[in-house]
Amino acid sequence: VLKEYSFIRKRTSLRKSGKESGSVYGWTSVQKMKDGQRIEKKRIITKREYLSLFNNRDKTRHIVRQKRISFLWNIQSFNVHVFKEPSDVCILHAQVRSSPDSNDTVDMPSFLDVDRLITDSVEDEIYGAYQISLIK
Repeated sequence: VLKEYSFIRKRTSLRKSGKESGSVYGWTSVQKMKDGQRIEKKRIITKREYLSLFNNRDKTRHIVRQKRISFLWNIQSFNVHVFKEPSDVCILHAQVRSSPDSNDTVDMPSFLDVDRLITDSVEDEIYGAYQISLIK
């Protein structure tokens, strides 16, 4: 194991009126292996577990707050991650159906202005919540 960390999350759904309709809590453990493989273990936790972990969190990191907007476009799933705190980064995540005879190209919606492609490269790790959360 090259690097290991974990984080908690609270996902709150909003109604069209803007009022909260409920929250789901989760815990994720991430291991980055020497061969570049990334192993994630996820678990749904109770509100009580979340509050306990929250109170014992790493104080050298910011709490990352983001809004997610999900939509479908031409049989493709898109998620826009709008980081509200501590950064003002906005990231588009596209999922396309993959098959052996497809070229896995993304049909980008014309109403989106995309700056550049983010990959799994070391240079692009700055766009992950792990790096965004660091207090500098």
